[in-house]
Order: sequence, then structure tokens, then C-alpha cells
Amino acid sequence: MKLGKCAAALVVTSFLLTGCQNSSKTVKEDGKYVVASLNSGKKDKNIFADDIFNDVISTASGKSSYFNAVLQQLMDQKFPIDEDMETDANETVDQIQTYYENQYGDNAETQLQTALSSSGFNSLDEYRENMVRVYQRCNFLLAYVEKNFDEVFDDYYTQASPREASLIKVSMTDVENPTADETAKLSEVTALLSSSKSFGDIAKDYSDDTNTNKNKGKLGIVDTTSGLSQTFGSDVETKILALASGETSEAIKGTDGYYFVKVTSTDKDSIKKEIKKDLSIDTPLIAYDKYMSYIVYQSYNVKYDDKNTEKIINNVIDEALKERETSRGGTN
Repeated sequence: MKLGKCAAALVVTSFLLTGCQNSSKTVKEDGKYVVASLNSGKKDKNIFADDIFNDVISTASGKSSYFNAVLQQLMDQKFPIDEDMETDANETVDQIQTYYENQYGDNAETQLQTALSSSGFNSLDEYRENMVRVYQRCNFLLAYVEKNFDEVFDDYYTQASPREASLIKVSMTDVENPTADETAKLSEVTALLSSSKSFGDIAKDYSDDTNTNKNKGKLGIVDTTSGLSQTFGSDVETKILALASGETSEAIKGTDGYYFVKVTSTDKDSIKKEIKKDLSIDTPLIAYDKYMSYIVYQSYNVKYDDKNTEKIINNVIDEALKERETSRGGTN
């Protein structure tokens, strides 16, 4: 793979995500890419990619866009969009539509459009196309994880504090003013946790969390990037990440009830075995490190026709990895 001036054109035109192979559709004059034309009387004045390129890459956001354009070309060549990616994106969109229909009924379309707009999307089709690219990048990262599993897992285990955990929820309509029945249930669950009955059996019989109670309260493997606070509240997340293996929390007040959490294992070998058993784009190993794209990019032998492009890309990667090291307290 060789990259040269095409990357410069990509970063300042609508061809950003399409790659150099579409350059035949790009107007050129004297070997330069034309990105726009201004009509001035009887004469057109062309605006060239080279003319604005230096201004674009003089900013951090411009350099980041430049790197992303090159990264996209790499992914398009190594992991071109296929039917599976399209199917996954369609299924994601279908699930979102179903959720909004169930949640908002006749007002679903309006609510969905509002949510899309607030996220920067003009339509559901635009969001679908974005999801296709998301799945493309996931496969790009997954291939690296599969090839370097031991190294990536060791880093993940150190940085993300993974553990297997379970949860019991006692729902309340108003957590500040529980009913007599809700208070009685909370007391019963509290008492049972001091008995010989297992946490899992209590979760199965008493938990109001419908996503986990059928599986004895098991959340599976969770970590610092699992987004537990979004689902259960920040106090629940904090407690799960603080508990040692085998420990059970006291009742934790949430927005819609009380929670009890238990960490069933923090054993590195068992967590590693469990994660390796189901390596897919859902693995936490491709989500825990926001800098992984830079690391994966470096694993490819990318050849550059243009030395300036090579210098910019290497600079962007170096800065990102320095930021990564700083965020980790200076560790490698």
C-alpha cells in the first residue's frame, strides 16, 4: 500500500472515505487536485488541495482528520466492507427502531429523529452507513487482537480491572419513599444474603433486574469501560470495581431501587480463558483502549510515496501514544 498526494486530496474533499481508487472522478489541473471552482466573470478560478492542505494540517484536528483518512484507506484495502458488516449494521438499526417503537409508540419517529440529530446524523440511513464503518473498524481491530492476544490481554487486565460479577436489584417506584412491600422485600433479601442461600439463587428468586435474574444475576465480565454507571448508576459501578473476589456489597441506593453486587472472580487465568473462548467484535479487548487504532496501524508495513505524508502520520501516532502513556501515569 502506497500513500501520497491522494491522501491530501482526501482530507479536504468529499472523497474522504472512498480511497484513492476513486481519483478518476476527481478533477485535476497541472497534476493538482481541484476541490472547488469559483466563477469570476468569464474565468473560473480553481481551488487546489495543495493550496489549503498546509492550513488544514496546521491544527490538531486537521492532522487527526488526515490520519483518519489514511487509516480509512488502509481498512478499505485490508478489510473491505462485506455483507456481514452490512447485515450487522442493518440489525443494529432494526433494534434501535424497535426500541423506539416500543418506547414511544406513535411518537417514535419524532423521538428517533431528535436523537439522531443530537448525535450529528441527518437520517437513519446516514446512521446506518456510519455503523457499517464502525463494524469495519471493529474487524480491523479484532484481527490484531487475535494475532496478539496474549500481549493485548495482559495490557487489558492491567488497565481495565476486569472481574466477573453478579447483581440483585430490588425495584422501587420512589426510592426515597419506598412502599411497605418494597421495604419488606429489601429486608428479606438483606437477611437472605446472610444465610446459607447462594447469591445466585437469591438473584434468581428475588431480583427485579430482568436482564440478569434468569441467569442467577450474572453480569459476566465487566471492567472500567463497561459503562455500568449508565445502566446501574455510578455508585454500583464504583462498588463493583472496588470489591475483592468473593465479596458482596451492602445495599446500594440507585435511581430506581437498591442493588446488591458480588464479585465472583478476578482471577486472571479464568478471565483470560473466558474471553478467548468467544473472540468476536463484542470482545472488550477492542474497546478498552481508545488508542488501539494507532497501535494497529503501526503493525502494518505502510509505504509512502510522499515523505511529508509519512512525517505527518508518524507525528500524529507519536503524539497519540505519548498521550496514552501520560494517561496511564507514565507506564508503558
